[in-house]
Amino acid sequence: MESQTTDEQFHFPLIETERLTLRMLTADDLDAAYVLFNDGDVQKYLSPANRRTRQQLKVTLEILALRWKERGFGIWGVCENGNKKMIGYSGFQYLDKTPQVEILFGFLKEYWGNGFATEAANACLRFGFEEVRFKKVCAATHPENLASRCVLEKTGMTFDKKSEYYRMDSITFIVSCEEYAPGEDYYKLNYENRHRIETKLKSIHANLNHLFHPSSI
Repeated sequence: MESQTTDEQFHFPLIETERLTLRMLTADDLDAAYVLFNDGDVQKYLSPANRRTRQQLKVTLEILALRWKERGFGIWGVCENGNKKMIGYSGFQYLDKTPQVEILFGFLKEYWGNGFATEAANACLRFGFEEVRFKKVCAATHPENLASRCVLEKTGMTFDKKSEYYRMDSITFIVSCEEYAPGEDYYKLNYENRHRIETKLKSIHANLNHLFHPSSI
């Protein structure tokens, strides 16, 4: 499902949970993103194509911001409440070469083991089903990535099938809107000022025009 937005309708969704804030990714996140996408432990079960140079990540961050305007959903930067430092990301994209929407997440290694991925993923699913009105959401992970599988199961997703995505052996999990239950965890949704966001996106689009068409990747 793809949610189209217009200039008049677009507001960027900010989500607050008990411990986390999900907000727009910006150029200020470049240092944290570079560590995240080049840490061997973080990337252990992910495609080698995930590794990026700083310049590649700068463009990636800009494209991810544009995706929100184009689709009405995308990927958030995740911070601890009261702190602007990005410690990870979570959100939605289209599953490799399919029209299916997948949820994904990743966190800096020093923030592993405290439930942040589950907390962020739960918030994303709630937004996806309640605001974007997804019919279903899937997730793909490496069969040996037990931590990722555990997070997906904790969110209520169930095993679907074995397959191959991103040129790697994968297993997929899935949850439908009928199966999804939001629970009672703290969740607060607000929308960032439209004018500020539109100004950011116009600037991003201008910077990208000389590189390539952003919808091509």
